Amino acid sequence: MTGKSGFQLRQGGPEVYERCWVRAQLAQSAEELVAAANVSSGDRVIDIACGTGVVARSAAVRSGDAATVTGADVNSDMLAAAARFAADADLADIAWVECDAADIPEQDSKFDVALCQQGLQFMPDKKGALAEMWRVLKPGGRLAITVWKTRSPIGAAFANVFDRHFGEGTAAPWEMVYSLGDRARLRKLASGAGFRNTHITFDVKFARHPDPAAFISGAIAGSPMAEVIAGLSDADHDRLIREILAELSLYHDDDGLAVPAECLTLTALK
Repeated sequence: MTGKSGFQLRQGGPEVYERCWVRAQLAQSAEELVAAANVSSGDRVIDIACGTGVVARSAAVRSGDAATVTGADVNSDMLAAAARFAADADLADIAWVECDAADIPEQDSKFDVALCQQGLQFMPDKKGALAEMWRVLKPGGRLAITVWKTRSPIGAAFANVFDRHFGEGTAAPWEMVYSLGDRARLRKLASGAGFRNTHITFDVKFARHPDPAAFISGAIAGSPMAEVIAGLSDADHDRLIREILAELSLYHDDDGLAVPAECLTLTALK
């Protein structure tokens, strides 16, 4: 990226992000992304826009050697949390690098695998980021990226409630989450960076959480709308959460919240 990402956690913080999104959805998705890249023993792996490091941790477990894995992110607080979470998981040898995705301070052709889970759509310089992923991969190296395809029921619920309370378009910043949902555009970006054998699959990921109210509260705190509700009283905040949950009333099972989200996974070779 040239400059900071278009989306940074504000009030929620890494711990809330880990408890909310990672627990509900991104941990399982990380395992699926690592499997899509066929991470194997001995692979050197870089996780771009690593956040709290869930993909890096999954890659380290699969490769069997945390010392071969690097997580890179523009947010220093997220990296500090990623290091703590990795140490707690006995994966302290993962390396963490603070950098823009379009300016990765790693040598050419260093990695066997580059991964990016739900990060590319937030990067102002997407072409530059993909060019850097291509550069740091070895010839024949593997790329695997996920992006959300369309607005999920969670996104729709946020838009309905926030726009109703704060005015039309209040939830517009959330729409960047789905800004790379067009398969042709995603393929063009990867091919334009030099990647070959691009292959895009479509599937549905679920956000599952046993405490729906806690999940929604955390999701807002770690979203582009966090500042919108910063001044609300506790009563008004709780009322907002109840309205969002009412919008999601159809998306529950006996274990709690169960909300689908359409996802695209791109794999390619250098």
